[in-house]
Amino acid sequence: MDARPSRPPPAHIGFADDAAPAQALAGLPGMLPGLPGGSRPPASNQPAASAPAAPGAPTTPKAPATETLAGRTGALVNEVDFPGFVAQLVHGTFDAIVDASIRQMESYADLLAAVSQTTEQFTQNNVSPDQARDWIAQRYPGDVALRLPRGTDEVAAGAQLEPRGEGVSPAWLADFGLEGQELTAELLEQEVLPQARLKVGGDRLQLLSTMVTLGLNRVAVKDGSVSAKVMFRAAAKDSSTVQYAQGPGDSAGGGSNWGTRGNNAYAGVQTLVQTVNVNAQSSTELRADLFGEVKLNFVSETLPLDKLADPVKLGLIQRHAAVARTAAPVAAPQAALPAPATPTAPAHPGAR
Repeated sequence: MDARPSRPPPAHIGFADDAAPAQALAGLPGMLPGLPGGSRPPASNQPAASAPAAPGAPTTPKAPATETLAGRTGALVNEVDFPGFVAQLVHGTFDAIVDASIRQMESYADLLAAVSQTTEQFTQNNVSPDQARDWIAQRYPGDVALRLPRGTDEVAAGAQLEPRGEGVSPAWLADFGLEGQELTAELLEQEVLPQARLKVGGDRLQLLSTMVTLGLNRVAVKDGSVSAKVMFRAAAKDSSTVQYAQGPGDSAGGGSNWGTRGNNAYAGVQTLVQTVNVNAQSSTELRADLFGEVKLNFVSETLPLDKLADPVKLGLIQRHAAVARTAAPVAAPQAALPAPATPTAPAHPGAR
């Protein structure tokens, strides 16, 4: 009788019954819906994968992304506030148009108030003495120089006009009614400067008055459109993959002695390996695109002067603008042509 002990059954490494996948996935509640044993608590001999919860506290499973997509999309819609965006777009466009119209009318009113003044008032308000000094120095550079202040005492006095030579009397002094007088610093500052300032003011007033009488152009909005749109995109994806494999391991007769117990009497031991591979993924994509567009078509129109100024101001403006026409030099009369020569009568025959 053979005293060799009988061969033991194959060793089982892995899970003992068909509930192995459920036991392995018991720690993933809510991630794999429909899998048997998904709500079964983990075995007591298996270590917890996360930090231990407080005693008696229930474990809240993580909701899938497809179930929370609607709530997150609604929160995004409320955060974007599309009606408020449209209201700000319309109000901003309207306020810009109204502000532009008001600024144009205010500028027109200031211009009319300036050109309806007398020449002395316009000069006093719009032409400074330094501007008149610059005009004299640029118009007569060969005879007049502009001396800038260099010391503390001269700063208070400001720039001054001075002649480039002594004992001279330029011919252009006749334009200011000072013909034959000697050109000095006192003459330039006390006599020439006030008249030059008044002349500069009169030229500017004449130019502005002529421009006003030709017509004031106003830029207005003819038509336009305001459009706005919003695009929301929400996408959620839950995917889970479970791979369960079972197969025999390496036998003891191979190159490895893994699983061998005792002596060589257990040389025929075989191993059975079971594996479970779990891959669970959850993703959510939320996107909001806002578009706003404003199109305005402008048109230029001429404002009638009689609607903006009373008859008195209108007559004064027209009188300022007519100075250029009345001051135009008159053409010299055409020289008289010489009288044609009188033909001489032929001599009588026989006359001596």
